[in-house]
Amino acid sequence: MTADPHELVSDFTEMTDRELAMMIGAFFRAIGWGALAGGGFLLIFTVPIGLAMLIGDGEPGGLVVAFLPLGLALAGTLLGMLAFGLLVTFLLRHFGREEASIYAGAGIVGGILECVLFSAWLMGGFNSSLFFAALFPGLFCAFAGAVAGGVWGAHREERVRQATDPEHPTNPYHDMIY
Repeated sequence: MTADPHELVSDFTEMTDRELAMMIGAFFRAIGWGALAGGGFLLIFTVPIGLAMLIGDGEPGGLVVAFLPLGLALAGTLLGMLAFGLLVTFLLRHFGREEASIYAGAGIVGGILECVLFSAWLMGGFNSSLFFAALFPGLFCAFAGAVAGGVWGAHREERVRQATDPEHPTNPYHDMIY
């Protein structure tokens, strides 16, 4: 046992229920803002079309058309945060470089990469027209990734600041025990 209560006992960070709830909230807030940034602009076009289908033809599929961009952006942002965001969080935490701007840049790269891989899957492989097929949706994916990465990065940056602040120890229960 060590004399300094702030020395690490293990590589795993202990966290309170409140900290875990804040992290989960920040994760879903990043997904929501990223989805709104990636698919929100297209709602300007799809909501009137969907409402016209719903009111004019009485077709309930108009609601699907109205909110399809937001649903696709939500699914894509969730996938991107799980596939790329958690890996980037692990790497940036390991190297001690958790900054919102780095997360936003990684979100841009991850959004474009996700769009290219999805387009390649839809087209049955990588070919010469893949670049043009992924260019337009890739801009929305990159924007969604940048916003989601920025929101998540701001949370992580604040968490690092709180952990290194001598006034706020990382885990007071840990300090009482050891």
